[in-house]
Order: sequence, then C-alpha cells, then structure tokens
Amino acid sequence: MMATRDISQGEDVVRVPERLLITASKVKQAMLARAAVDGGSIQSNRWDLSEHQSLTYWVYVEAELQEHSEWYSYICSLPRDFASIPLFVLSGSSPSGTVDTSSSGCVQWVIAHLPHPLRQRVTEQQHRLFGDWSHTRASSVVSRSRPVTNWRLYVWSWLVVSTRCIHLGRRPSSTRHVHSTGVSSSSGAHSIGSQDNITLAPMLDLLNHNEHASISTLFDSDRREFVIKTNRPFKAGQEVFISYGPHDNLFLLAEYGFVLEHNPYQHLELDHAAELWVAAAKARMQGLRRVAPARAADFDALVDMLKQRGLWGDFALLPGDTEPPYRLQSALRLLFAVEQQGAPLKRAIAQWERWRRGEPEGAESNVLDTATSSWVRAACQGLLSVSARMLNDIGTMNHNDLDNGGPSAFLAHCMHTVWLEISAIAAHHCA
Repeated sequence: MMATRDISQGEDVVRVPERLLITASKVKQAMLARAAVDGGSIQSNRWDLSEHQSLTYWVYVEAELQEHSEWYSYICSLPRDFASIPLFVLSGSSPSGTVDTSSSGCVQWVIAHLPHPLRQRVTEQQHRLFGDWSHTRASSVVSRSRPVTNWRLYVWSWLVVSTRCIHLGRRPSSTRHVHSTGVSSSSGAHSIGSQDNITLAPMLDLLNHNEHASISTLFDSDRREFVIKTNRPFKAGQEVFISYGPHDNLFLLAEYGFVLEHNPYQHLELDHAAELWVAAAKARMQGLRRVAPARAADFDALVDMLKQRGLWGDFALLPGDTEPPYRLQSALRLLFAVEQQGAPLKRAIAQWERWRRGEPEGAESNVLDTATSSWVRAACQGLLSVSARMLNDIGTMNHNDLDNGGPSAFLAHCMHTVWLEISAIAAHHCA
C-alpha cells in the first residue's frame, strides 16, 4: 500500500468500518441466518468453535460457494496458495495429525532442508491444524451446519486466517450497536461481540511487514471502526508498512511465508543441540557400570529441576554475544558438575546456587566455565557444518525443478537466507 500524500506521525493510516470486520460472533450469526434462508436450521448451542476455527470455517464456506458468495471479490483477492509456507507444502493431500513424510520428492526435500527448530514448529502447526479440522467437522455435524470435507481447501482457509487475522486490541462496548450488513446481507444487523478478540479485515491484507514500522491499533467504539495509526511519518509515494511483531526469520517463514534479508531479531537456537547432548551424556554414564544408575538418575533429576524453574530451553545465541547467554550457562554448569566432575547431586546444586548468587565457587568454577564455552563452540561447529551442506544443496538445485514439481523458488530462497544466518552466527561463536 502506497501513500498518496504525506502522512504525519500519529495520523490514521487505515480505518475499517465495523460492518466489514469478520469476527467469530458475526460468523455464527451469519451461519444461523443462512441456514434459515436455506430452509434448515443450526443448533446454536452446539456451535462451539474457537475464534480461529470459526473464521477458518467462514473462509472455507465462502470459498466453496465461489461466485455465489457475497464475499466473492474478497475471496478472490486472497492468495491462490501458500507455497512459501512450509506447512502448506508438508500438510499432505489427506487429513493427518503428522507431517507428510512419504509423499513427493518435493515434500521430502523440504523436510530434509528445514532447520530443526523450524521443522519442530511445523510439526506443532500440523497438530493444531488437524485438531481444528477434526473439531470443526464434528461441530458441523452436531450443529447441522455446512459440512467440511475438502482437506486442502481447509488447509488453505486455515492459513488465510493465520496469516491475516488481527487482534482487535481494546474490546468494543457490547451495549451500542449500529445497523450494518454484517458478514452477510441476509444476517441482519450484527456488531462485534465483546468476546471477539481477533478479526479478518479486508484491505489490511495490502499492508506489508517492516521491522522498523511503528504503529498502534484500536477499535474506535464511538465511530465503530478498527483504526491503525502510524507512529512515524510517511512521504507521498512511500510504501506504508505495519509491523507483525518482533519476530525472527524462523517464525516469519513458518507463520507468514517470508523472511527479512537483515532481521534484527535473528538468533541461533541451541535447544536441539542441548537435547542431543543430554541423551549422549546419559548414554556415556550408563556405560560406566559402577556409577550408571545413580549418575543417570541425578542427571534426569537436574534436567527436571531446570524445567520446573523455567531454566530449560530457549537457549538462544545472538550474533553479538561475547559469552554464552545466562540460561545456557545455568543449565550447562549444573549438568557438567555431574557429568564431567562426578559431583554428588546435593553438592552440584549447592555449587550452582552459589554461582547464581555471584558467590565464590573455588577452582571448579574455571573448569565449568571452560567446559561451557567448549560446548558452545562444538555445537556451533556442528551447525556450521550442517549449514554448509544445506547451502550447497539449495544453491545447486536445478532451477527447472523450482516451481515445477519442486519447492517454490521463493521458499528455496527463504530457506537459503535462514541457513546463511545460522552459518553466520555459528561462525561468530566458533571463533
């Protein structure tokens, strides 16, 4: 979306009337009205879809109606596919709660070249997607509403909502109403409900993301409009951006299907490396017959303790870090005390607590510092090696395969960018 004139700081960029906002409460009322027009009925007390599920169902139904939908022009304005979002590629041709690993060569190639954190996120998305599909199908049966049968259309509809829904911010008053066409002209007057938190807002799809954009959003309950204000000025002819939030490229690729060439929020996740190391350390301890049962049990107990205290996971290295982050140091120092030094459980915990309080620990402190730094370098060297292989694979792909039975060229470009960032951060911490 381009500015046709100068826009001042604090000025409204977009105002979307309430009648054009698509919310879960409106969807429910529209489906009840449509069923009545068609000579049927929907049992409203059986309609128990979440907001995301309701909006997905609405998109699905309107897309299925095609030119018979009163929202046909809006449906036609939406992307034909989401080929740059990994979930769209990996969700398969039939319903499943797991990522399709036995399909085409394209699917297998994408899975093999996704960074582990991204692969894990897609797996979680697939689980939620299948759960929403199953619940919506069941709900459509018991409520006697239009059935959901087309898996690929549902995947597309689910991603329409995921990539385009916005939060309403401050909830509007539920006591004041205006007459509007609502979601469907046959639905009568329907305002946003006080329980509505998210909405689809036609035209806002045209606003792209920029990490430097600064905006504020609210629902103006007096004018009954959703408003986006800019906190920075724009000159005529400039593209007007909004911000989707402070997200790294793994998140942006999984949720929206694009990456930023220079993302200020990029970091290197080491959770998977830590999990692999824990498994390997336990295997080594189990090989020491005299101490295996006690030390392996201690190791498990320490990991559980870290999880209970919220100190396990989210091990992220930033490009400019000069030492391992606190969370990673905290976990590794505690575990190394048992794994490398053979310290009894109580002694390891007491020493760790002294370190956390900044108290003197003795000669063992330097040993643990060295072990932690060495572990980080080894993990980064492993990721550097993997990223080199991935970058070579992606860079040497036959361009005839892209967009022709293979992954989309843009998805391949995004994956290349992600691996370049992993390589750069890993190389920095290997030095």
